[in-house]
Amino acid sequence: MKLKSQLATTYISKNRAALAGIIFIGVLQSCVTFLLPVSIGEFFSLQYQAGSSKGRLLQLLGIHFSSLSGFFLFFFLLLLVKGITSQVEQWLSFKEGEKFVKIVREQLFGVQLNQDAAVFQRKAYGNYLLRYSNDLKAVKNYLLLGVLSVLKNSIFLVIGFVLLGIIHFQLTVYLIVLFSIFLTGIYFLANYQKKFIQTSRNKRSNLLAFVTKSFSRYSRIKENNSEQNTINRFNEKSSQLYEANLKNYKLESFQQSIIPFLQYIMLGGLLYLSTILTPSITHSDALVFVLVTLMLFSSMRKILKVPGVLNKGNISLQKIEELLVQQAEPKKDIIQEIVLTEE
Repeated sequence: MKLKSQLATTYISKNRAALAGIIFIGVLQSCVTFLLPVSIGEFFSLQYQAGSSKGRLLQLLGIHFSSLSGFFLFFFLLLLVKGITSQVEQWLSFKEGEKFVKIVREQLFGVQLNQDAAVFQRKAYGNYLLRYSNDLKAVKNYLLLGVLSVLKNSIFLVIGFVLLGIIHFQLTVYLIVLFSIFLTGIYFLANYQKKFIQTSRNKRSNLLAFVTKSFSRYSRIKENNSEQNTINRFNEKSSQLYEANLKNYKLESFQQSIIPFLQYIMLGGLLYLSTILTPSITHSDALVFVLVTLMLFSSMRKILKVPGVLNKGNISLQKIEELLVQQAEPKKDIIQEIVLTEE
């Protein structure tokens, strides 16, 4: 996905080492998560002399044990690595996400507080509050669930597709092509949703501004006996926000529910193709292929959600950047002056 935000692009370029470390640890954790259930097949092969698709998959990866003690040593080592990498990845990811939000938040507040009074008073100050709550949440998700997630899961998917290609090349091409089609469709759906997200946020911002303005004029409202008129205006704005949210959530729910549906369409097509391919795939290879595909579903699902996450984050970041640029001095690019690494 192409990054549209200068804030995000600058931050990533100045923190490449930390972000690359998070991605590496995330890929390592995904590989360990993949190996844990796969290794169980080797246990049944050693203990009960019974072959299984999981045991064959482990041997395909070049891993084999001559005794149960070797298996249990490998298994508990994987558990240890899984626990450590999971904790480290979560902590570093949240740390980078909060750091990014902190920098954006502090820059935005400083610029808004230093702007001309005439410019600031064009809107009720409640309009600005949304930038510090809902928008910053989307900014954090943009980095964590968008940029980092797509890179980490894409690398893991490439590893998985290479493994599938070793098992059966034609079926692997089918999976890659169909997944690419689904991802493209989700991308255009997320772009179509953009206008509904913007409308919803504008209505929410207007409602918040009205509330803060009304509360600041509490005494005047009481003196003029205009409580009911104020309540009616609030209810009208609340209804507008309700309608805007419903339109947005209709697309959001469709986008979220269609992802698992598309995955099982992919699986159904895979099973059908395995029956008509020439040369045909063997029974054992088919089981291993389906098993690996199911294990890749989690990464596929996360990547299919990325367009929506990046879309929401881009909307927030672009709005924040517009506020920064509007207050910049003539012929001066304020975005380039933002220091995105802590001294």
